[in-house]
Amino acid sequence: MLRTYWYDTVDPLRELTSLQQWMDQTLQATPNSFAQTPQVATNTAFVPRADVFETDDQVALKIEVPGLSEKDFEITLKERVLTVRGERKLENGFKLENGFKQEKLTWTERPYGTFMRTFNLPQTVDVNTINATYTNGILQIVFAKHEAAKPKQIPVNFAQKELTASASA
Repeated sequence: MLRTYWYDTVDPLRELTSLQQWMDQTLQATPNSFAQTPQVATNTAFVPRADVFETDDQVALKIEVPGLSEKDFEITLKERVLTVRGERKLENGFKLENGFKQEKLTWTERPYGTFMRTFNLPQTVDVNTINATYTNGILQIVFAKHEAAKPKQIPVNFAQKELTASASA
């Protein structure tokens, strides 16, 4: 009788070899591999980060969008919805330091393309008092609050005279 053992028919190293080949192919296809063809994101949307601040007198939005100019923004307000649109372009022929050109750009992690953010404004803000400024890559939009929404200081009257008069009686 002829005996056949499992290790004669199944080679565990063969399975590991095929796993290693699969992993090599997968790792070569990842975006972090500089050996592949250059990848530059173009015409893709991105979402800039935003902060909202509120004080007793105003509401302020700060949106992080470095690399733009004041002309690159479109800010609209319709029915208490503030919309901020813009586009960050990767300029053709942009010359970097040390003689490198944009055509030789191998990798970029900075987002380029169009963006849009919308914000629902609370009833407490006066939409007629909008003020937008762009400084050091931060777009700041400020709204004043309605007078009725601002906290009011209520004076307290000192009434000690009445207390002393009733205490002596």
